[in-house]
Amino acid sequence: MENNNSCFDIRDLSFAYENKPVLNHLNISIPRGKITTLIGPNGCGKSTLFQLLTKNLTPTGGEIRFGSVPLEQLSLKDFARRVAIVHQNNTAPGDLTVERLVEYGRIPYTKMGRSPSGPEDQRLIERAMKITGITGLRSRSIQNLSGGQRQRVWIAMALAQGTKVLLLDEPTTYLDVRYQLQILHLVRMLNRKCGITIVMVLHDMNQTIEYSDEIIALNSSGSVVAQGDPKKVVTGQMLEQVYGVHLDVIDHADHKIVMNF
Repeated sequence: MENNNSCFDIRDLSFAYENKPVLNHLNISIPRGKITTLIGPNGCGKSTLFQLLTKNLTPTGGEIRFGSVPLEQLSLKDFARRVAIVHQNNTAPGDLTVERLVEYGRIPYTKMGRSPSGPEDQRLIERAMKITGITGLRSRSIQNLSGGQRQRVWIAMALAQGTKVLLLDEPTTYLDVRYQLQILHLVRMLNRKCGITIVMVLHDMNQTIEYSDEIIALNSSGSVVAQGDPKKVVTGQMLEQVYGVHLDVIDHADHKIVMNF
């Protein structure tokens, strides 16, 4: 039976590339039902942690549990029925239509060689396109979309899987500020209105504070410096421990603002 309070439990987790340690004995609980953001400098291991959470890498020590189930015990197909993933770099044939790409989200529920054509498949495909605001783009080819539109399509494909957990690797990368905010508004809506647990990687600290319920901050040694509500744990001292530079943090009304200039 899965733990109702925790989405992922990370226990004594370590990982190394060719004997070079990246993550060192991490012990983290990622809550269910919230937006949790991984932050840290380049090379700190946050992308590695993301790859471990998505089963693209295998720990060199410790374990990750999804609820009460060890992640290693879940097949990729079973995992895809529980967790949806949008990676930083996504590719698809340029002439593929939006609707066809969203349909791929139903593959974990189909038998090999068959297209997702059942009524439940169609309901979830239509729902995913409606939620992400891309129904009017259904017949457009991927190559004719803007970067922000493409990101919505990839999120729609993930939503079509019908899971309650969504992992996003730097979902705002390569987007201008308008599309960044649109995607982050969508992420918050998916959490608040659809009850989807979100785990994502972000670089912008002010966006992280505004759109996260919880942050996990890693330093350059691959260790956790802080975890908790960003409005409480983000301080100049914490950011200096994480990034190695001094940044002023200003409290304004109910907000915290990181001065990065």
